[in-house]
Amino acid sequence: MPGKVLIAHADQKTAGRLENDLVREGCTTLSASDIEQVRPLLHQQPDLLLLDTKLASTASAEQLSALGTELELVGTLCLRLCREDIDFGQARTLAPWACGTITSPDASEQILEQIGTLLRVKQAEKERNLAQGRLLLYQREVAEGLRSAAHIQRTLLPNRYPNCEAFSFAWQFLPCETVGGDLFNVHSLADNTLMAYMLDVSGHGVSSAMVTVSVNQSLSDRTSHLVKQPIDQPPFFRIATPAEVITALDREYPYERFEKFFTISYLLLEPESGRVRYCNGGHPPPILVRQDGRLELLEAGGTLVGLGGLLPYEEGEVLLQPGDRLYLYSDGITEYAAPSGEMYGGRRLNDFLCRQQLTSLEEVASSFIETLKSFGEGLAPDDDISLFCIQFNNPAKSRRACEREAKPDRKNPC
Repeated sequence: MPGKVLIAHADQKTAGRLENDLVREGCTTLSASDIEQVRPLLHQQPDLLLLDTKLASTASAEQLSALGTELELVGTLCLRLCREDIDFGQARTLAPWACGTITSPDASEQILEQIGTLLRVKQAEKERNLAQGRLLLYQREVAEGLRSAAHIQRTLLPNRYPNCEAFSFAWQFLPCETVGGDLFNVHSLADNTLMAYMLDVSGHGVSSAMVTVSVNQSLSDRTSHLVKQPIDQPPFFRIATPAEVITALDREYPYERFEKFFTISYLLLEPESGRVRYCNGGHPPPILVRQDGRLELLEAGGTLVGLGGLLPYEEGEVLLQPGDRLYLYSDGITEYAAPSGEMYGGRRLNDFLCRQQLTSLEEVASSFIETLKSFGEGLAPDDDISLFCIQFNNPAKSRRACEREAKPDRKNPC
């Protein structure tokens, strides 16, 4: 029974016998012959104190109280060794903080059995505390990882828009507590083409956030040739179609490699004409609300990205008129549940958006989040909630050209 035992006994002969018995059983021992010697030895953190009640009876109440406090602080257990001239009740009064009493201090087998039991309890307690410490450290590391992932995710959201007066933009993002995989943005690819997208990586946590970062890099015209493909003739690039982009993503992000799939809506916007080409990879279809309140769903596309070319991706096209609005959103909106378990659903979303044609785009985005929170009675979302709003303005304004420079955008208030 390995362990460290402090023997505090007034009778050195008895103390020596106990020490020999414990050493034979594999214990390390310390010894003290008065109370004042005990307290400094507690700094060595013994597992167990064997306290002679005769020795304890020579100490003051203040000394015994201080000893009990220090035993608790260092986590040392205590057994009272009760002599015949001190009864059990008196022994308990002397050391009420002890966990047991040995009434036959000369019975070595009884003493060793009780000591062995207490040392096993102490060892189990140490192992539990060690496991709890490791768990706490792991939880802190996970929490730090989630905070870092959430920070990275937010830095990838739009903080400036293309300087293009033909389109207006607004967005709201409400992250879930465990870090989801939503991302959306808009960029200028050429003088007459903007690219907008929204994606949602499966799962939560750091791994989903890292896949989100990787896909974001793949969709950058500065770090990837996926959206702007180099050619030999001026302007020395061609803009890949939405279906080509999603097909390439499906090839680059197989589920077998990342153990993640994702959904995406990818759009090319033409400021001068209002033409929109788009493709969905398993993502909720963008909602087009015409200036007169009519609603259309942009449903062309295919399956989740990452399934390895299961089906070809189809491409759709619409022509926007001034005042028309496009809404890209994640399924965190429609699947957001009230305390009753009822989901917000697509019907409520469609009804809300159709009533907002006279409301500014930014007010639509902010008021929708408040409406959603009211529906859910303030419950924290289980998934990221993303809404990206696009309005087509007078196409004549776009003749100033959609330049690559950008203007600062308000900070997202969520």
